[in-house]
Amino acid sequence: MSDAYQDGVRLLSRRSLTRREIVLRLKERGHGDEAVEAAVSRLSAASAINDRALARHWIGSEAAARGRGRARAVAELVARGVPEAVASSAWAEAVDDGAIDEDATLARAVRRRLGPPPGRNDKGRLARVYNALLYEGFGHEQVEAALVPYGFERTDP
Repeated sequence: MSDAYQDGVRLLSRRSLTRREIVLRLKERGHGDEAVEAAVSRLSAASAINDRALARHWIGSEAAARGRGRARAVAELVARGVPEAVASSAWAEAVDDGAIDEDATLARAVRRRLGPPPGRNDKGRLARVYNALLYEGFGHEQVEAALVPYGFERTDP
């Protein structure tokens, strides 16, 4: 059986992984709990595993390219094993330093679905786009404001 640390190095040579992802993959390869913990500690000490840096990079590249809003981007990172506080902090840093422009990302998502404004769309289509944008992690108020030029009108109180 190979050394857990060496397996961890090989895994990380392909792409960045979270601490949890490394632990799971090393266990899948048959390494015991003690060997995995020792390997992960050693990799962390060498800065090979850094959930904060991974989250910041992922938000600046993947989340921006995929048109994710804050809620969905943070949820995707949490699903990978990044602590929610770290993921939220990474999102805030990305917004502060200009890597993510929430308004521009939302505007691109709306244009992709509805074309350029001031198009008028039926209520059913606007409702589907509204829900799709909420699913992508944008806030209710943001989505409503972005859809107003397309004829969106809030009907419930």
